[in-house]
Amino acid sequence: MNDHTTAQSHTPLHPVYIVDDDAGVRHSLAALLLARGHQAQVFASGAEFLAQTDLTQPGCVLLDLRMEGMSGLQVFEAMRQRGSVLKTVFLSAHGELASAVAVVKQGAVDWLEKPCDEATLIAAVQRAACLSHEVAAEAQRRSLLLERWNALSPRQQEVARLVATGISSKEVARALAHRDPDRPIDPRTVDTHRSAIFLKLDIRSSHELGKLVEELGLTEGLAPRFS
Repeated sequence: MNDHTTAQSHTPLHPVYIVDDDAGVRHSLAALLLARGHQAQVFASGAEFLAQTDLTQPGCVLLDLRMEGMSGLQVFEAMRQRGSVLKTVFLSAHGELASAVAVVKQGAVDWLEKPCDEATLIAAVQRAACLSHEVAAEAQRRSLLLERWNALSPRQQEVARLVATGISSKEVARALAHRDPDRPIDPRTVDTHRSAIFLKLDIRSSHELGKLVEELGLTEGLAPRFS
């Protein structure tokens, strides 16, 4: 099997990336995964994997701990820094427990010693792929929320951040006037902004807006201050 060829059978279950500098291990794992209906793409080095893989798409990485060039731990850290939604199962013939505990705490799904039991490996792959799909779906949802937020005008964002605290339109108007006396706003205009904000963000209440603003990390300085 060529290292750059994707192995497929019928409808693939999940993409699995095998990163190992041992050709025999790469090809035997790919054959096993292919037989179970997964996609399998193999890489001889971590650098090759990072250069050729879309880290924003869900899937599982079977990552060897000790390789020439970048180690598995270095590849894992690079994936974390790039915000990858892929989930990792480490493979090692060395049984380094301390490293295993550390990477699992940092988000790796499992750590298996070579040669590992086939059923255990497949179960770990499926668990990692499912978790990756959940993470990708959450990232996509968050991206959509941020896109909707950015579609609001600067004034609507100002109003939205105050409405998110649960205060009335009159209180929002007072807070904005206190913040910028040269740009007073009527409570009825706040009501108009509120309706437009709810429509653009596809929400129905200030409570939902509060949750959205908190989730997007926009809560700093929300509480209105009056002299």
